[in-house]
Amino acid sequence: MFNKPNQMIFYINVLIIVFGALVALLTPFFVVGLIFALCAALLIFDQFRQNKSAFTISDLKKILTVHDDGGNKATLTQTQKITACHVDNSEYWFQNIRAIGSISNFRINNGQPDNQQKENGNYRVCMRIPPELKLINGSDLTLTCEYQDAFTQSEGTLSHVINDDTQHLHMAVQLPEGRAVSTARFFCKHDGKEEALLPPVITGQTKIAADVKNPKLGAEYCLQWNWSEPDWLKKLGSFF
Repeated sequence: MFNKPNQMIFYINVLIIVFGALVALLTPFFVVGLIFALCAALLIFDQFRQNKSAFTISDLKKILTVHDDGGNKATLTQTQKITACHVDNSEYWFQNIRAIGSISNFRINNGQPDNQQKENGNYRVCMRIPPELKLINGSDLTLTCEYQDAFTQSEGTLSHVINDDTQHLHMAVQLPEGRAVSTARFFCKHDGKEEALLPPVITGQTKIAADVKNPKLGAEYCLQWNWSEPDWLKKLGSFF
């Protein structure tokens, strides 16, 4: 959890707690030992508080809806129950938003983002937190955006990177009825390694869903599917 300097501070405080407890139990200076132990314990508590994520998410749902058989138009809806861990958090960033095609029309809680950036093909959008939203008590945030020409290939992927402590991640893809899903898999990438997860649930050959509890911080979770190529009439119709 801690970097090396913080680890050293943590271990020193643990030693102070042990020293204080021994002084309190084995010498006449009970009060002095107790003060040492309590002060070190408070320092450890404050260290954990400062190193805690800026936000925690109890439930995150990421749903992709592909509107046409050619995979040319799609909408992403991401809803999350989020709590600010510090009262002075003033903004929240949705990060690592990417696709093969173009992405546009970002909306947060049905309003325009306060900031939008793009770097190396990745978008990140920001919402400044108004005082009346009271994220410190927990609230819902909803991000929506539109994809263009992002899922035209026979293989598609919906991914999500865990940037905040998250208790539950739900990912789903809703595909049009004209192209059936042939195979699907759910996996995560972490520390340069790929790990297979429980197979996603496929409903009616058009809906794919996967869930994971306590996803790893910093890992990328991918819901990947293969579907049949659209016939030439559907490809031609997508241009009109």
